[in-house]
Amino acid sequence: MESERARKSLEKLESRMEDARSLGFEGKYPQVFSLASQYAKDSRHYFSKQDYFTSFGCSDYAYGLLDALLIIEGKKEEFPE
Repeated sequence: MESERARKSLEKLESRMEDARSLGFEGKYPQVFSLASQYAKDSRHYFSKQDYFTSFGCSDYAYGLLDALLIIEGKKEEFPE
């Protein structure tokens, strides 16, 4: 069950990363995007180590950072979960 939840969270994050890239957030908010990318990398790492709890936490944190950028840009409604 934990592995499924972590996998879904990571997939949701990967989708949100693509949304953020398509909106140019990588260039507009490089520090925040870089931090979210690092958390995504960490999430994949922990998932591969079967540490699903930590993987979920990392992906959820990164997703929150990217979601905040969508809110700042007034684009949240265009990219629902």
